[in-house]
Amino acid sequence: MSVETVGSPPPEADQVRSVLQEQLSEIIASFNQVLRDQYGITGVSVGGFTVVPESAVASKVTCDQDGCSID
Repeated sequence: MSVETVGSPPPEADQVRSVLQEQLSEIIASFNQVLRDQYGITGVSVGGFTVVPESAVASKVTCDQDGCSID
């Protein structure tokens, strides 16, 4: 799996992207297990997700089926 960079992330984002890229399949498998074990959601599997900086959480983050954007 690949990790796509969108926008103009700061230089330290490359480090985060690299870590996510290396561990993405394990992260998604863990997330799927949490959905099953903690929330009882079965029959679906996460195919991907969007990671945004914590500083953006205070901003307006809008997501749709294609991805997320920070307004």
